[in-house]
Amino acid sequence: MPKNKNAYLRYLIIHSQLKRNKYKYGYPTLEDLLWCLEDEGLKVSSSTVEKDLRFLKYEREAPLVYDHTQRCYRYTRDWEFDIPLTPDDLKIIRMLVHKLEIFGEAREFLMVKDSIERLSSHFELVNLFENERIDKYILFEYSKGFKGKELLAPLYEAIHEHREIKFSHHRYDSDKPTERTLQPYTLKEHRNRWYIIGKEDDKPRIFGVDRITDLTISDRYFLPEKDFYDEIFRVLYDAVGVMAFGYESEDVLLHFTSDKASYIKSLMLHRSQEIIRDDEDGLTVKLHVKVTEEFIMDCILRYGSSVKVLEPAHLAEKVKNIHSRALKMHS
Repeated sequence: MPKNKNAYLRYLIIHSQLKRNKYKYGYPTLEDLLWCLEDEGLKVSSSTVEKDLRFLKYEREAPLVYDHTQRCYRYTRDWEFDIPLTPDDLKIIRMLVHKLEIFGEAREFLMVKDSIERLSSHFELVNLFENERIDKYILFEYSKGFKGKELLAPLYEAIHEHREIKFSHHRYDSDKPTERTLQPYTLKEHRNRWYIIGKEDDKPRIFGVDRITDLTISDRYFLPEKDFYDEIFRVLYDAVGVMAFGYESEDVLLHFTSDKASYIKSLMLHRSQEIIRDDEDGLTVKLHVKVTEEFIMDCILRYGSSVKVLEPAHLAEKVKNIHSRALKMHS
């Protein structure tokens, strides 16, 4: 990455953290800024951050001070770091903000909205089409009315602040809810459902947000483990869906009838999809995935008689048994 681009990214990150002082007393310290930069892949020295702060104050005339009472850096008034965006950039960002409305009143997203409004004014782009709605032209996939929507904002806050959460969780296959305490690490969306992934009793856990009630954000903080973040992304990388912890990745060979070939080639079943054979007899693809229930449902059963499992044998047998039971139910 070019040096000047690195510097620009640092300015943006530092600026975003300075703005949080409005909501978080005593933040950010120099150590906070170093940690945030490192978390974004920009590991720099204290002197570099101090130089960046001087740039914002003296070159960009930011109302930046070191507050000896709060023992942190802060702005003395609202101020925005000029960002060279084009009108087209702003249109794309507004589309993304529209999708992020799903997070409700989360502070960071409210700040994003405020920033975009200021950018719009700066570029004299306010209300160019004030009587039109974005979703008139773009039909977003998510449903605004799904169960648990109101929990996304507090869950996001808990993840961001590294605070434990407590809640009741009601499984679909159980009559009684269970009380859970979780260290939340990330939110994951799949097929219009949201899931919270974290640690409970030092073990990975995944809970459907739509099955959570009585959520409380604890005053107890936890120290996130980088290795667990890596594990989450490693597990989900070879997965379809989210319920993939405890499964080993394996090679799967599927054969599709010729009428489905174009569809499977244009919309891959999984990022690992590799074409093995493509002719008048149909399409054979190889996947390296975790053979979860979600994978079987989404990538095999949904195609009915148009797909055949060639490998592994245990998966072919399982799919055969599922179809046999379905045939008996319809007999």
